[in-house]
Amino acid sequence: MIADLNQESGRAGVIYREIKRRITELVYKPGEKISESRIAEELGCGRSPVRTAFSRLQNEGWIEISPQSGTFVRGLSQAEIDEIFEARLLLEAYLAGRAAKRMNELEMRRFRRALAAYGKRVPADRMDEFLELDLQFHLAIYKAASNKPLADVLLNLTDKSRWIRLMRKGSTTRMSDALGEIRDVLDALEARDEKAAAAAMHTHIENMIRQSNQRTQSPPKHKGANAKTPKNGRVAAPTK
Repeated sequence: MIADLNQESGRAGVIYREIKRRITELVYKPGEKISESRIAEELGCGRSPVRTAFSRLQNEGWIEISPQSGTFVRGLSQAEIDEIFEARLLLEAYLAGRAAKRMNELEMRRFRRALAAYGKRVPADRMDEFLELDLQFHLAIYKAASNKPLADVLLNLTDKSRWIRLMRKGSTTRMSDALGEIRDVLDALEARDEKAAAAAMHTHIENMIRQSNQRTQSPPKHKGANAKTPKNGRVAAPTK
């Protein structure tokens, strides 16, 4: 049972975060059917907080709820993936420039040490670890940039981007290239060069987009009736 589930206050939030973690870490995979009763049993809680969490996750696009078929983890269409990366390309480059004048020296030294531990390449057995470091680096830039509205937008996009990258995990060559790109961003931050930081981040995100497009795959469908794409452009709930 997850800690604090016996406390009424914040229970739905705890359940929400745990289900979202399982989706973003691919414990629950795209197209997989999940239910209130299953999640409640797995997490040792009642169905009410799970229902509340499902509503929030549906609004954020993590799950699709169909009265006929049930609740399924969503796959993202290529159009949605493109939109996510386009937003990141615009916003993160801007925030990296802002962070160049604001990130503290201690934070930059911490990332310099962490990056140095990889040498020139990311080995295959450390790819997941590197992806987590990459995420923490981006989050640190959001915080240092001191623009909460933009940071809040990017936090949800970053969760989805991380999910996409786990679904389409790149090669060790791509991870090693990303290592160099992050070092370029950090070099610019340490130099307090706003334009260079923005340009380096722009390059990093562009290369992420290129790698993602190279590994494009159709959103998963479940067995049974064919999944349909509704008029709003979202991938319809699978019918497993």
